[in-house]
Amino acid sequence: MRIFDLHADIGPDVLNQHHLGKDNVLLTRHSDECLKGEVSAIAMASFFSGKETYEEMQEMILTLENELEHQNVWQRVLSGNDLKSDRPLALMSVEGMCGIKENECEAIEWMYEHGIRLASLCWNEENALASGIKGNPDHGLSEMGRNVISKMDELHMVIDVSHANEKTFWDILDCSKGFVIATHSNAYTLCNHPRNLKDEQIRAIAAKGGLIGMNSCAYFIDHDLTKVTVDALAKHAAYIKNLVGIDHLACGFDFMDFFGEEDADYIINDMKDASYAQNFIQALKNNHFSDCEIKKIAYQNVIDRFSQYLR
Repeated sequence: MRIFDLHADIGPDVLNQHHLGKDNVLLTRHSDECLKGEVSAIAMASFFSGKETYEEMQEMILTLENELEHQNVWQRVLSGNDLKSDRPLALMSVEGMCGIKENECEAIEWMYEHGIRLASLCWNEENALASGIKGNPDHGLSEMGRNVISKMDELHMVIDVSHANEKTFWDILDCSKGFVIATHSNAYTLCNHPRNLKDEQIRAIAAKGGLIGMNSCAYFIDHDLTKVTVDALAKHAAYIKNLVGIDHLACGFDFMDFFGEEDADYIINDMKDASYAQNFIQALKNNHFSDCEIKKIAYQNVIDRFSQYLR
C-alpha cells in the first residue's frame, strides 16, 4: 500500500554526500529503498540541531532543492495540486530554525520561495524562536517565534510541533490560525518519553484538524527495548484512534539508516529502513484496523489535508 512518510532527515544526508563530491544522492541512496517499501511520498527534512547558522540552513535547503530540480523520479510538492501527480512525491520540510536570529519574516519567505512547505521552529534545543524538549520548560514562543507562526499561517506553511516542549506546544496551538501537526510523535501514555504527546495534546491537535505521524524510533515506542516491535508501534496508532479518531493519524517514521548507524538500538528489527515500511501496514491489519482505516493512516489523511491547505 502507498505510504506518505511525514518525516525523513534526507536533507543532511544529501548535503553530506555533496561535501564528499557525490551527486544524484536522492536516486543513488534513497529512491530504491523508499519505492521498495511503497513509501511513494515523503516530507524530506532539512534538519538543524541548534548550532547551525542561517547561512548553513540556506546551504542545506538549496542543496536539496537543487537535487530535486535535477532528477525525474520525484515530483516536488509546492501546492495542493501537485499532490495529484502519479509520480512519487517529495515535499521539502525543515526541522528546527536555530539559524534565524533576526529578520524572521523575511527568512520564512525565503524558505517558502525555495520550496519549504512544512517546518518546526525548534529541534530539542532552545533558540531565538522557541524551546524544544531540552530547553527551559518555562520558555515557549518568543515574540520572534510568534511572528514566525503568523508568517507561516499567512503562507499556508504547515507547522510541526513534534520537538516542541509543552509550553511551546501550547503557545503554538494558541497562536496559530493555520494547520498544526506532529510529524513524528507517538502516545505518551504508552511510552512516557518527552518527545511523545500527552492525551490533552493529542486532543488539541485533533481539535484543530491536525495529524500525528507514527514514529518508528524505538525510544518512542517502549522504554523496554526488548518489547519494541512494529506491532507495538501499531498499538500507539490504535491508542490514538480510540482517543480522537482515525482522521488524525499518519506516518512519520523518522528512518535514519542512511547515516550509517544500522546497529543503533533505536532501530526496530522489522522496520530498519523505508524498504520495510509495509510491515507497518501488516501490523495495522494484525491490530484489527480496517482497509479503509489503514489507507487513511498510510496516506489519505495527509493527501486530503495538505491538498486543502497548501496553496
